[in-house]
Amino acid sequence: MGIMGINRSFRQLSLDGAVAIFVTVAGTNSTSAQEQPVSFSAAQAERGQVAYRSNCQDCHGASLDDGEFGGPPLKGGYFRGRWGSGNASVLFGMLSGVMPPDRPGQLSPQTYADLMAFILSRNGYPAGDKEFPTDPGAQQQMTLKR
Repeated sequence: MGIMGINRSFRQLSLDGAVAIFVTVAGTNSTSAQEQPVSFSAAQAERGQVAYRSNCQDCHGASLDDGEFGGPPLKGGYFRGRWGSGNASVLFGMLSGVMPPDRPGQLSPQTYADLMAFILSRNGYPAGDKEFPTDPGAQQQMTLKR
């Protein structure tokens, strides 16, 4: 295994560890009576696409699953398996806590919310009238289950 393979393995291990921490902190992924479908606006997803190009595309790729530096796919079966049955706050927590890897947590809360909207839109979630919130309490009431 070359240095790039080791770097990818380390990044995936770090990402898996961060996911485990956020899942543990956020609690279970069971749907409660308070949970509602995730929401975001089309305009927010468009802002997220701009932010994605600047901050995420090198690792995750233009198609969200073909990155030059081995970031995990952010759409399709991998995304559905990892995130599709959980709570929106868990995904947002991981995203805002460890991304981008060269400056984790350094984007604004609104930029992370816009990135969430873009990623969700590329995974077939429908845009609506309400933006994805930056408030953790509001996020905890949103499910990614369809």
